Amino acid sequence: MTIESVPKLGTGGALRLPRARVLPLSAPPASYTAAVERYLTGAGIAKSSARIYRISLTTWGWMLAGEPAPTGPTRRGAKPPVFPVAALDEPAAGGAGRAGGGPGGRDGR
Repeated sequence: MTIESVPKLGTGGALRLPRARVLPLSAPPASYTAAVERYLTGAGIAKSSARIYRISLTTWGWMLAGEPAPTGPTRRGAKPPVFPVAALDEPAAGGAGRAGGGPGGRDGR
């Protein structure tokens, strides 16, 4: 295995990373499912990666709605629960939409 030298900054050899497409947010998405689709559309990732993320985020949707995610053959083609994104910040959701889960998230604010 060889180690390649990295050009110094400012010499024209800067590393360029792919950028996600920026979509203007005219209004917040109406549902969690719409938010997932908006996120995946703007993420600028391969279709195969978007598929995996969609599966994971859909499973989170079941959990956030307080319902068990379907398993086995019933999982394929199952329609996830529809709930408003704003419901994640409601106290009844236990702060599920905040990082860390508790009131105010991880840092307590």
